[in-house]
Amino acid sequence: MKITVDVDITPEELRKFLGLPNIEGLQEEMLKRAQKRLAESGQTMISDLMTGAIQPMMAYQQWLQRMMTGPSGSKTPSEKEQK
Repeated sequence: MKITVDVDITPEELRKFLGLPNIEGLQEEMLKRAQKRLAESGQTMISDLMTGAIQPMMAYQQWLQRMMTGPSGSKTPSEKEQK
């Protein structure tokens, strides 16, 4: 046997029925503080992330330049042919 009961009730009504305290004010304050902390720490995290991401990109760019131009100080094939 299977019985299904659907109850249409708001969270506030359920909280009152179960005898739980209303903590909306506390929850809102905690959310505001959490958002403030995330916003403050997010700025430092973004700057750290950018600094960490730029270094590998610069190294890759330098590697590509070396691959295209050859070892530093050596002449390109066209310069060798001119002699």
